[in-house]
Amino acid sequence: MADDLTPYCLRHTYATDLQSAGVPLNVAKDLLCHQSIAMTSHIYTHLSDEAFTNASLKVLSFATESRKKTQKKSSLSVDFCSRT
Repeated sequence: MADDLTPYCLRHTYATDLQSAGVPLNVAKDLLCHQSIAMTSHIYTHLSDEAFTNASLKVLSFATESRKKTQKKSSLSVDFCSRT
């Protein structure tokens, strides 16, 4: 076992695994027995490359869907207006 492995290393890993699994931050806070979400988010979680990529893809997907809905509403308005 590594000399620098402490129980707190396991807490960091646990918190990061909770984050990767999509556990809401307020739930992770309670599971780690923290008094504030700030403690959990600033000290015990670490942004993985996978989490960053997934977040980026969610934002891109949201923007794409939002644009499609706006275009659909816009075309419906044009069709409706041209009928009058």
